[in-house]
Amino acid sequence: MKNKNLLYLGILVVLLAIAGWLLTSRNDGGTLERKMDYNFTIKDTADIDKIVIKDKSPAEVTLTREGKEWILDNKYRARQGAVKTLLGTLYRMELKNFIPERMKETVIKRMAVFGKEVQIYKNGELFKTIYVGTETPDEMGTYMMIKGSDAPYAVHMPGFNGFLSTRFFTQQHLWKSRDVTRMDPRNIREVTMVYPDSSSASFKIQMFSPDSIFVTQLSTGKVLRNVNKVKTRLYIGSAARMKYEGAILPTDPISARRDSLLASNPVFEITVKDTNGKTTSLEGYHIKAPEGMTNDAGIEHKYDPDRMHGFINKEDMVLIQYAGLIEIIKPISFFVTP
Repeated sequence: MKNKNLLYLGILVVLLAIAGWLLTSRNDGGTLERKMDYNFTIKDTADIDKIVIKDKSPAEVTLTREGKEWILDNKYRARQGAVKTLLGTLYRMELKNFIPERMKETVIKRMAVFGKEVQIYKNGELFKTIYVGTETPDEMGTYMMIKGSDAPYAVHMPGFNGFLSTRFFTQQHLWKSRDVTRMDPRNIREVTMVYPDSSSASFKIQMFSPDSIFVTQLSTGKVLRNVNKVKTRLYIGSAARMKYEGAILPTDPISARRDSLLASNPVFEITVKDTNGKTTSLEGYHIKAPEGMTNDAGIEHKYDPDRMHGFINKEDMVLIQYAGLIEIIKPISFFVTP
């Protein structure tokens, strides 16, 4: 009897071992047994060279690595900080917990309506596609699903309290860099600043070499002789790094006045030309001050003292700040040595 019990026990152990092997090696779409189904973490983000994000609106953005920078939709320089945040999310996000069977259908349905598809490429090849859904009920995780798996999972980022779906956005203007110009000052050939209401303050700077810089008054065509070279070089450096505050979208009410603004005189128009002949222009237009806005002396402002509407290359409508362009909006007298 004892030998029979030992035999039965041995058979039971073997059966349990076989069952365990089947559960861990089966390929029928199970969840607990297929680690690849919930392996959301991407450790070698340095190999990622393209990310495509799509939503159901439909909207789509493509981020491509070119050298040390990321380019948006093969046209614009992307906000490098935003891309860094996204890559950091892909590096750190991991499984938080499995979803109860009774909830899976609901989560998948919501993902089909509100979800985003994220395609991740490495070295030019599609590496992984992740579907990003809505937040978990406790708002401490985000439902995600890897393409090819059979179920979604709750995903989080250790040390971060919140959901991750907002990091996978598809609005182009949010990914786009807020640079008007971004170049090496040594590659600038010419800067022209025009003040339509003050032609005597308008000027042109021409740089043929670091030691050969000329400032010309546009209204007279005369080249200044007593130019402050330090101020001139600082100005060129500022012209190489101009930024705007934010994009104005077609849905914004002011966008309806786009044509009328372009038909009027701007406060200023600056044009930067590089050594390859590429030109970038920025125009600024007054914004009417809110009624009742006064200065420290109690005098009512006619125009907003902090911001202007702007156009980059007469195409992209943006919001610009006086403070951000304080080193740019200068009259020709700024360059004259006392």
